[in-house]
Amino acid sequence: MTGDIRRQIKFNHTGIQLNCSQWGDKSNPSMLLLHGLQDCGRSWEVFAQSMSSEYWVVALDSRGHGDSDYAPGHYTFTDYVSDVEATISKLGIENPILIGHSAGGRYAFSYAAQNKNHVKALVVVDIDPDPINKPSGSMFERYKSESDQWDSFEDVVDRIWSRQPQSSEDMVRFQAQVMTIPKTEGGWVWKRDRNLIYEYERPDLWETWREIDCPTVIIRGRQSTLLTHETAVKMREELADCKLAELEGGGHWFYQESPGSFESTVKWFLNSI
Repeated sequence: MTGDIRRQIKFNHTGIQLNCSQWGDKSNPSMLLLHGLQDCGRSWEVFAQSMSSEYWVVALDSRGHGDSDYAPGHYTFTDYVSDVEATISKLGIENPILIGHSAGGRYAFSYAAQNKNHVKALVVVDIDPDPINKPSGSMFERYKSESDQWDSFEDVVDRIWSRQPQSSEDMVRFQAQVMTIPKTEGGWVWKRDRNLIYEYERPDLWETWREIDCPTVIIRGRQSTLLTHETAVKMREELADCKLAELEGGGHWFYQESPGSFESTVKWFLNSI
């Protein structure tokens, strides 16, 4: 990885220590990145470093993920949105650009809807407001059945590559590194609390979606099976100030599979507002 040096900061929120990674100068416009379920703030690192010359970029480790505390029994949807609010408040982030992938996208747009005039722009990456999503449900069944541990780092690489086959080897190896921990007795373990899989909530958020009043873009990898073209179009049509970018070169983890295209699309959107 190259670019601006990553810095970490931890803060207390309702007795839970939350961890953030930061890049860039705090005097620049702010950008808050929210990862998806089972990922972590450093999943965004390639994008964050690229944007850090123009923005103060903050990536949150949601509770139960990365270097934030585990909080079994406290993984409700409201809990996760409160983490976003606490991050913005504790770090003094003003008028942020919110970028959220998957579950992080749902937390991002829910915060934006609830805090009008406090969000400069919103980027929603491959997620919908629906309460039921069959491909997502299938992913959860697989998560529940598969192990959290691997015998070798190469096994972790294979696991990550299976979910995002169009990513480069460098990207997959980096993701495998930041999302796992080497065990003292050998092998590797996922860097997240398994309990959050069972406690995850997916409320119907269409009414929330319609409350958003900041410039918004939906980014969808054309190979995604989670956010369909039809649902993405419906989302765009529900908001007056909303764009839709459907791009070749990746699926659900498009920002990792085609990082250059993702960055260009975000810059195009931000330059248009």
